[in-house]
Amino acid sequence: MSQPAVGRIVHVFVEPALNNHADVAPAIITRVWSDELVNLRVLVDGKSDALWYTSVALFADRESAEQTTNYRIASDGAHVPAAAFWPPRV
Repeated sequence: MSQPAVGRIVHVFVEPALNNHADVAPAIITRVWSDELVNLRVLVDGKSDALWYTSVALFADRESAEQTTNYRIASDGAHVPAAAFWPPRV
């Protein structure tokens, strides 16, 4: 897995209604607590107040992040994984 550092970009699950119907948005790491725990500034595709996620678990890939047992409750009552992951390399 990559090493987290302030300023690096990861992907994070978001409420699709806040992100032009996409379930993932890019986020900038603003604080590193450990190799697996970070604070994030989320960059959504839409008109929204700034999203700040704190103490978010960081995973190697989307598939691993989807297995988390931590969730955020969306405005529509849906459960959104409270996890971030490294974007795939292309």
